[in-house]
Amino acid sequence: MADPAPTPEAALVLACADGDREAWARFVSGYGPLIAALSRRLLSRRTGRADDVEVDEIVSRVFLALVRGERRLLRRYRPEYRLSTYLGVICRTEVGKHLRRRRPASLPIGGEEGADPPADPAATSPLSVLERKERDGAVASLREALKRLAPRDRVLLTLRYLDGLDYARIADVLRLEKDSVGQLLHRAKQRLARLVPELRQWVDAREGSDRPP
Repeated sequence: MADPAPTPEAALVLACADGDREAWARFVSGYGPLIAALSRRLLSRRTGRADDVEVDEIVSRVFLALVRGERRLLRRYRPEYRLSTYLGVICRTEVGKHLRRRRPASLPIGGEEGADPPADPAATSPLSVLERKERDGAVASLREALKRLAPRDRVLLTLRYLDGLDYARIADVLRLEKDSVGQLLHRAKQRLARLVPELRQWVDAREGSDRPP
């Protein structure tokens, strides 16, 4: 039996990956507004604001990421996933890089002479700083570990634990049966724990909510 014909969006991505300039122009025109909207939403969620200059910069970096390295990310797209979901993962990565680039360097202990004191002294206490570093470190470790998983496992775990989507929304995004999401998540977490034993505690803490019936 012949393979089914690719969807229009998959065919467009394939043409872009093959270097078709006309297809790339259509891709940029068609998906630029979506990437801009995703960027604006992610920036607003992370910082409380999103100006046009920042949004435009992130959109440009997403397109650059797609064509970098012989268009590697375009070639990695798998048509069983929604293209909007795939672009959202790339957009999230570029927003994170953007926020790390713009983060000001830490001041010396005690701050600069004449500098205003922090609005909330507790926010810079040694304990709160340590807790924040531990939390940020855990998220960073999770993101690194996700890169080592198969694409479906990576997308499932990202949507559930980094984006906070419920089962119904995950099923809609990935075109799955809602009843299968819990079982797929359970298996994905087990594979994650085998790859990175340090995350076993994280996996075990979530087994109750995602264990299949």
